[in-house]
Amino acid sequence: MSTKLAVILSSSDPKVIEIGLMYTLNAIKNSWMDNIKLYLFGPAEVAVATDPNLRESVQEIIAEGTTPVACKWCSDKYSVSELLTELGCEVGYVGAPISNAIRDGYVPLTW
Repeated sequence: MSTKLAVILSSSDPKVIEIGLMYTLNAIKNSWMDNIKLYLFGPAEVAVATDPNLRESVQEIIAEGTTPVACKWCSDKYSVSELLTELGCEVGYVGAPISNAIRDGYVPLTW
């Protein structure tokens, strides 16, 4: 069984994103998985960039050593690339990195 996880947040619902971020943070803190990657897509990027509570959760995840990766195509489209970069996220094209992560044994968990 894989102990590598790729959390993918794409929902626009702040409550769903909050739960996904809470799970990610606790999985990192409690070593539930050996390696965790966090990806942000589209509507979730807007919510994370603009909602103070979600920004705080992302900052906690970053403080634990995991840098979220936001989709550049989406963040440029929604004009939040700069906000996500300032928050500490890596902004880049994520299609290939997510595909490679899955190929490398990361289990995708989508919120």
